[in-house]
Amino acid sequence: MHIIETLFPIVAIAFLAWLAARRQLVTEQEIRAVDKVTFNCLLPCMLFYGTATADLPDALDWTLLWGYYLPILVVYIAGMGIAHVRYGTGQTRLSVIGMGCAYPNVTILGIPICVELLGEAAFVPMFMLIALNNLLIFSFGTIVAEMQRVEGRTLRSHLFTVSKELLKNPISGSLIAGAVVNFVGLPIYQPVLEALELVSRAAIPAALIALGAGLNRYRIHGEIPMALVLSGMKLLVLPALVWGLTFHALELETVWAQTTVLLSCMPVGITVYVFSVRYRTCENLVATAIVLSCLLSIASISFYAWLLGLS
Repeated sequence: MHIIETLFPIVAIAFLAWLAARRQLVTEQEIRAVDKVTFNCLLPCMLFYGTATADLPDALDWTLLWGYYLPILVVYIAGMGIAHVRYGTGQTRLSVIGMGCAYPNVTILGIPICVELLGEAAFVPMFMLIALNNLLIFSFGTIVAEMQRVEGRTLRSHLFTVSKELLKNPISGSLIAGAVVNFVGLPIYQPVLEALELVSRAAIPAALIALGAGLNRYRIHGEIPMALVLSGMKLLVLPALVWGLTFHALELETVWAQTTVLLSCMPVGITVYVFSVRYRTCENLVATAIVLSCLLSIASISFYAWLLGLS
């Protein structure tokens, strides 16, 4: 019952936001304004506050990255193999479908659920994983998509651009800034901390509203069987591999392993749609997979929360 009680307000807020957008009680311009405030202000404040004030262990266990990114690599390549069997060759299509199988929605949905289920103890492992998420997965996806024409200079230019965007991005930038403050031990004026803590309370409901209202932009446009394959790889296969590695192969602290598994069982990230639009391929398939995986993720998150002893 605990997991149902925990997930119910999360699902309810997102659903009400989707319903409001669906019924046109809010305009697209208003939804984008909520997005902008949430991702440029509220979430960065919460992430900076959480990482800046977190109790860091004496030594960070960087094997956490293996437990998360190695399964992502395996599932990404497996997704490309499935796409090759289904559609044949085409580097951009293989890359987009591989990313759809392996890219979790760690920001909009992963952060609220990890904080709700695990509390402040999840901030440090979330920082380590989320800060590198776009850099590693997008770089790999771009290399695959442009493999036939990529040159060393092009690759270096891409890595430089993504690294610069990593620092400029409010989400990853706030995580890195908070970690620097924590590592160095910089004091923060107490009223500023109190203001950040107050703003942070609005971050999770705002992110869920942005998720629910944003889902109204996506529609199920056919290709349901293949979209279900993407959803199954994302919601079942990836977290199963992460769970096996973090709990049975790597000696990770329990909360760190739990955070890693929870982030991995989130639905297909909306960023994958941006990637598909960039290469003008599989947009309808990715949009369908995003909607289906969001609906099905209620079951997968509940299952893995139970498996992790959080219910």
